[in-house]
Amino acid sequence: MENFRTNFEWLDRLMPGGIPIPSSTVISGPGGSGKPLIGLAVVASWLRQGGKVILVPLQYPDRTFTKNDLARLYHLQLSDYTGSFFFIKLDLDLDPEAGVVEQSGPDAAWANLVNPRTWARAIDFADQALGPSDLGTLVYGSAINLLLFSPTYGERMLSRLETMLREDRSRTYLFTVSSSALKEKIATLEQAADHLMFTQMTRPEKELHLRAARLRGAPYLDESIVAPFGREALDAIKQMADASRMAQIPTIRKI
Repeated sequence: MENFRTNFEWLDRLMPGGIPIPSSTVISGPGGSGKPLIGLAVVASWLRQGGKVILVPLQYPDRTFTKNDLARLYHLQLSDYTGSFFFIKLDLDLDPEAGVVEQSGPDAAWANLVNPRTWARAIDFADQALGPSDLGTLVYGSAINLLLFSPTYGERMLSRLETMLREDRSRTYLFTVSSSALKEKIATLEQAADHLMFTQMTRPEKELHLRAARLRGAPYLDESIVAPFGREALDAIKQMADASRMAQIPTIRKI
């Protein structure tokens, strides 16, 4: 096991010894509080240090939002890292029982990830497409809580994610989850992760505060820090979070 540093001063100040990897991290907080923007800092640094990344941005309709946020906030052009990243898009129109993973390009696939078997198949598919790296593969999933709303698959998905966070050391996992609903299920994921962080948005200042609640095997700052995101970025992520809830949750509740 080694320690990973992001090389972003504001984030490494919270974790002065770095994050032990391979491991699992959950960033939890209210919907629209900017969690994906923090996760993308880790993604940007992981790619710059030679790692491979599987991106599962559940709340985004396409990769454009992730690509633009990485460029705008972290000055990283995804096109410079061809072969080091793979997108998996949540496609609720696909039959969840079929377990189909449809490759939509050399670095992307669609899948109805609500079914935990399909989730596992899609992650394995992306991992095989990327191949190994010295740093390993980071699986970054945002708005993972969306998968828990299915009456058919929700409990099984929760069990799959809990086991993965607790036991799987073949990859490094970083998930963001909204604590605005399904609090008991979200608490299960929070408890399962090696490392746990919480976000909070202050008003009227609209500042994003981040604190570490647990960093297994490494020291951390026992206070919150302010993430360096302006109002425009935070307003945009809140609008996206609200839109995804309205568009996706009703459909997932029927699966």
